[in-house]
Amino acid sequence: MTRDRDTLLAGRLAAVQGHFSGTFALAARNLATGEEILVDQHASYPTASTFKVPVMVEVFRQVEAGAFSLHDRVAFAEAGITRGSGVMRDLGAGLQPTIHDLLMLMIIVSDNTATNLLVNQVGGPDRINRTMADLGFPSIAVNNLIDFEIIADDNRALAVASPWDLMRIQAGLAGGEIVSAEASAAMLAIEGRQHYLGQVPRYLGYNPYAAQYEVDPPLRVHLKTGSLKGMRADTGLLRLGDGTDIAYTVMNEGCADPGFGSEYEGDIINGVIGWIVLSHWWPVDTLGPMPGGVSPYLDAALGEWR
Repeated sequence: MTRDRDTLLAGRLAAVQGHFSGTFALAARNLATGEEILVDQHASYPTASTFKVPVMVEVFRQVEAGAFSLHDRVAFAEAGITRGSGVMRDLGAGLQPTIHDLLMLMIIVSDNTATNLLVNQVGGPDRINRTMADLGFPSIAVNNLIDFEIIADDNRALAVASPWDLMRIQAGLAGGEIVSAEASAAMLAIEGRQHYLGQVPRYLGYNPYAAQYEVDPPLRVHLKTGSLKGMRADTGLLRLGDGTDIAYTVMNEGCADPGFGSEYEGDIINGVIGWIVLSHWWPVDTLGPMPGGVSPYLDAALGEWR
């Protein structure tokens, strides 16, 4: 039986929700056509480390306001070491990274120590929240510095947001509308160096090294992921070789799998959703067959809708 693309999209999303032990929400927009794929897009979800994108926005806002420079150095003391993801926790005290260094570490390896240094640099969570409200992203609320004693088992104690608002930040970055065109381009460049590619790009056949070797890939990704116990989130931009940009955010929680391994259910589900979104908009006529898409996890999640 031949299904039209909208029926196929609806069936695939329903199949994923039926397969997943938790719940998910999705906001994706094809910036070339304005078409959107939306699932509970205004629901509030814990962000995990995707809140680091609003932190980055506030850093660039203050840089453009003249509060400090991307080249300014920040003292790093042992007392500032924060547990969890990143590499600064494993380095010796006394380093003096630049603000730009901290931004790169915060986004591409999700460094928690770098993040807390930057949150303090800009004046704390309340300053970030005021900027998000002023920019028209009211669902985004940073509630604390990264402190796992405070967060404990409450993922929302760190930060919350809707997929809708996080997606619109990515769309604004693509349009050069967040802080300024120059700042938007710089933020996208940082997101484009992301090391964690196990969620939305998981089944897209993305080669993160292609551009370094001057190969023009059919797909580039710019993103920030987040992971806490029982939930995952991924916000970013898929840039297709024909010039199409897809801004997206997918968030899930309530997953029965509590782990952090490479085959964690929440990562896989966000990967399946990434494949669904890209396959819906992939321009076969201009770019040929969509890359990737080979996985038994796709088969298991989608069933007859594969």
